[in-house]
Amino acid sequence: MTLPAALLFDMDGTVVDTEKYWEIAEHAFFEDRGVHWTSEMGRELTGMSMVDSVSTMARKSGLELDLDDTIAEMNSRVRDLVLEHGAPWLPGALESVQLAHDLGIQTALVTSSWTVFVDAVLERGPKGAFDAVVTGDEVEFGKPHPQPYQKAAELLGAKGHQCMAFEDSPSGVHSAIAAGAMTFVVPGDNPVPEDLEVTFIDSLEVIDHAWISQYWNA
Repeated sequence: MTLPAALLFDMDGTVVDTEKYWEIAEHAFFEDRGVHWTSEMGRELTGMSMVDSVSTMARKSGLELDLDDTIAEMNSRVRDLVLEHGAPWLPGALESVQLAHDLGIQTALVTSSWTVFVDAVLERGPKGAFDAVVTGDEVEFGKPHPQPYQKAAELLGAKGHQCMAFEDSPSGVHSAIAAGAMTFVVPGDNPVPEDLEVTFIDSLEVIDHAWISQYWNA
């Protein structure tokens, strides 16, 4: 029986309960500009790279948005929310990371969020939880491009097909699949199409040694 070389985790909505902060930040951003923004409009942004998110925000709102300024403001808004309210880990997330370490499996956080926000999240979690972290501003092409997951695997000395990936959004799932990872999906705000080559799970709470072995050696 073999085990994967690494478990690769998306952050917002998969490991930590921070998707709500992005929704709050989006509403505040557009309210300041006199634009009505709905949760439905924002759902498409889930898991997207920041560059693609700004492009989508501009298209849906009809505003001309400066890329760098918008990214900086959105990161500042969500970071402030984390500093004020924390970044609670979702059920099973911390246990899954700890289990991987106990089994000698490496872990990585693979997120579209930028370093300034990710650092604030990680500072409020267990120290050294992940062996590698790949943020949206560290790659040339963000999700759904495979580069984020490819880079995470490379940092861990592995190939994509040697890894399990855990995601909650269509963009993230496409990225993980394209990188060759065995991909699992937890429920998210933007549902993942059921015809993709993924396995749907109720939450990260299902993960234990037997579960990893069962899927990896199937």
